Amino acid sequence: MAETFKNAYLDITDSAQTIYTNGSGGASIVYTLRITNVDGTNNDTITADVIDGSSGNSRIAFQMTVPAAGSIELAGQSKINLENGDKINLTGGASSGDLEAFLSCVEIT
Repeated sequence: MAETFKNAYLDITDSAQTIYTNGSGGASIVYTLRITNVDGTNNDTITADVIDGSSGNSRIAFQMTVPAAGSIELAGQSKINLENGDKINLTGGASSGDLEAFLSCVEIT
């Protein structure tokens, strides 16, 4: 089995965007999915969905508050396992792009 470590970045808006799709042909384990609010004044919200290639959508966060100048962790202690073709979509509450996402995972083939 080969393991490849990957990172992904995304400036989040109020439209659903894919930060990562597992196209490895095997499995992926998401170690961190950190959302940071770079606006020093206003809170924002994040909605995160795991889109399963075979069975549909599973919401892992829904309009969760990200405090101004703060960060939240959506994977952290509870890792996210993705099968081939699964993806993670992120949607912010504001269109400003003040939320930034960082994802770190390992692909196993």
